[in-house]
Amino acid sequence: MNLNQEANKKEISSNRTVKNRRQDILEAGLKLFAEKGYNGSTTAEIARAAGVAEGTIFRHFPTKKDLLIAVLEPKVLEGLVQLNKEHSEDTPTEFFRCFLRNRLELIKKNESLIRLMFAEAQYHIEVREALFNGIIGQAISITKPWFEKGVERGDFRALPFLPTMRSFMGMVMIYGLFGHVFIGLSPEKTIEEATDHILDLFLHGLAR
Repeated sequence: MNLNQEANKKEISSNRTVKNRRQDILEAGLKLFAEKGYNGSTTAEIARAAGVAEGTIFRHFPTKKDLLIAVLEPKVLEGLVQLNKEHSEDTPTEFFRCFLRNRLELIKKNESLIRLMFAEAQYHIEVREALFNGIIGQAISITKPWFEKGVERGDFRALPFLPTMRSFMGMVMIYGLFGHVFIGLSPEKTIEEATDHILDLFLHGLAR
């Protein structure tokens, strides 16, 4: 009996629901992508780890790229969507403070996955495009109205949104990722302290 037949037998005997099998695939994909990267992980390996036939993966996700996006999307977006709902009455500055803290917590909890996302986007144009369309584009649609509200209230300068957010997220990523490698670059004791420091520097700069 070959590996695919074994996976088929396991899948049938387990009598799992479609929803459960999809979740098994996502968890297996998350583990293997984080360990071996996008190119280093095959759908056959992911299927074996999930206990399903390889064909089952393609019934849920047309391509490996779609599986990668499905693995990343809830990690990156769900917290931001919830944040947008829970803080709808905040001022723009308060929202961006919460946004910053949320992203730092995300990086701390999912460092290997965030590294994977940016590493794969550098080398695979199809992954880069999928990430932008599936994840980054949605994040932009959530944060842009807050930025525009801040400009309208006079809280923020009327700078171009995308370059401004690129600079803001650059500060977040450098702190979140480099801070785990070069400990001396992140002397703050808590994420809250780091949040206040980064936000103050971003909003007010170094000028007195």
